[in-house]
Amino acid sequence: MNKILYVSSLCSEELLDYIFKTAAQKPKQAVQKFHRLLVNGFANNSANCTIETLSTIPIVSAIHKRRIWILRSKKNNGVKYNYVPNINIGPIKNIIVFVYTFLKVWFWCIFRIRQKSIVICDVLNLSISFASSLAAKMAFTKSITIVTDLPGLLVANNGGGEKKAKTTYNRMFDYMLSNFSGFILLTEQMNPEVNKRNKPYMIMEGLVDVQMETSINALATKDKNIILIYAGGLYERYGIKTLIDAFKLTKDNHARLHLYGSGDMDQHMDNYIGDDRRILFKGMVPNNEVVKDQLKATLLINPRPTHEEFTKYSFPSKNMEYMVSGTPTLTTNLPGMPEEYKKFVYLFNDESVNGMHQTLKILLGKPKEELHQFGQNAKNFVLNKKNNVVQTKRIIKFLDTV
Repeated sequence: MNKILYVSSLCSEELLDYIFKTAAQKPKQAVQKFHRLLVNGFANNSANCTIETLSTIPIVSAIHKRRIWILRSKKNNGVKYNYVPNINIGPIKNIIVFVYTFLKVWFWCIFRIRQKSIVICDVLNLSISFASSLAAKMAFTKSITIVTDLPGLLVANNGGGEKKAKTTYNRMFDYMLSNFSGFILLTEQMNPEVNKRNKPYMIMEGLVDVQMETSINALATKDKNIILIYAGGLYERYGIKTLIDAFKLTKDNHARLHLYGSGDMDQHMDNYIGDDRRILFKGMVPNNEVVKDQLKATLLINPRPTHEEFTKYSFPSKNMEYMVSGTPTLTTNLPGMPEEYKKFVYLFNDESVNGMHQTLKILLGKPKEELHQFGQNAKNFVLNKKNNVVQTKRIIKFLDTV
């Protein structure tokens, strides 16, 4: 039986709710949901593995006034949550996180050295991943990293100081990657970028909550309004301005566009929306509330442009969340999206303002019954093929090959 230590920034739902209420800036919910679905999937495969977490708390001094964080371990839904203690003050925090994580992971590995143990890390959290991969290597324990994005693309590459910082960061990142025994990647395009030594890898583009099987997405034939939803980062480079401008061209008075999330657009959202009262900016809302609204919507939209470099290396978790809601999904033809998904989503084939407008016009003209059935087909597909229990079973099989 595999004994898994899952290292990331995952919090229990109770702690996440506390941070959400008390932090000046809300934690990234997509990241939390992705890791929670994975650890809950492992917990549901208890015949094949045991799972416990080691997490750094997702706060920094700029967004939270609390300075000392020492939290007890808690068990929830078969998962033991362990937290790295820290003092929330600038670089002191990072030093404490690195040292504590290294020692904790090393001792965890040493005490299980005769067992089938493995460390799984979130590569985007550099401090804990670096410490964990190093500790596991020194304790002769296998370690796997989950790559949901390429950190190099998140670092600025212009300007002297920024360029130097990028080079230093990339060297650390490359060294850390060399310590891992294998990789879990979202897209095939990631492999040549991160797996320079051709170590074992698998593609796991995303996952959905198996518990969504009981969710009810009823056909609202009496509601005259047509609700379109985007939920995620509010950035122009994500195609949000193009979507807003395309929606403004629609003449349907019953159409509504609801925008959830935060980003560099939210401070000036009134300027983007203008005088179109059909567009509502909802801001940051707890994920469970967003999911409830998605169940009642007509269409869920992801306008992420395909020409951006980062789209080759990503499969947005929002697409998976959209599909499992049972509400039809409209998205761009992302290069990282496997072919099997394309018959279960509507596609923007033209990503210009007028092109998106024409696609919206066609879909808004379809009967609600047709849209609803299309969404139900997508839900059945991801629930049967991509739920978190199925995907973690695949991961457990992969661990045996590393």
